[in-house]
Amino acid sequence: MATHEDPAQEPEELLDAAVATEVEQETSRALGKETRQVLMAVLLVAAFMAVAHFTPLKAWISNVQTWKKMVHDFGWGAHAIFMAACAGSVMLGVPRLPLCAAAGLVFGFGEGLVISLVASTLGSYGAFVLSRHGFRRAAESRAEKWPWLKKLLKKPSVLRVFWVRQLMVPGLVLNVLLGMTPVKHTRFLLGTALGYLPLNVAFSLVGSGLGKGSLATTMTQLLAAMAVINIAAWLVYKVMKKQKQQG
Repeated sequence: MATHEDPAQEPEELLDAAVATEVEQETSRALGKETRQVLMAVLLVAAFMAVAHFTPLKAWISNVQTWKKMVHDFGWGAHAIFMAACAGSVMLGVPRLPLCAAAGLVFGFGEGLVISLVASTLGSYGAFVLSRHGFRRAAESRAEKWPWLKKLLKKPSVLRVFWVRQLMVPGLVLNVLLGMTPVKHTRFLLGTALGYLPLNVAFSLVGSGLGKGSLATTMTQLLAAMAVINIAAWLVYKVMKKQKQQG
């Protein structure tokens, strides 16, 4: 029976100049869009929390603290239910970033980050596994919008899986395309988790900041979210330039 596993020592295939240029352009656009998304979320939360702390809306903050205590009292069952719902949603193609913010709001930054990262990775893995068993027709047709993706993912390494997770391509499409390649399951999981990490951190910080009783703590977390996404964008840009020079 044919296998989808690639040899452990197989070298990463270099991109031709045309594909490398197109990928560079798409990456630059994606990083800019990601930064704007985080900035917009930060500004909205900052404005709302600033108003809430000095108006009758402050009661909303107290209600959030009450809801969080109820979730905490429910125990690990709440974590399991949220994780299962989040993983199932991501597997079906629901954008993960609002779920990351919700996890941060409900569980706090630390627990929310872990839950959202594990759940979104497992949800993507579920779609990846299904695509290897033939459930891919709809997403495969959507992938025609990005013809260069198939070349980029012809022999995907952990680095390339991480890289494509930074692009503005629907996660479901990437999961299906990766399922059509010989990438190892472990490489898919590691590259996906690492690729999801920067935005999951940023949106978990934003969501957690929305429920804080201290305005100073909220602002600190929002600034941290902006710092994370800018550092991540810089690192991806450096990797992209290195890849282009090697090609």
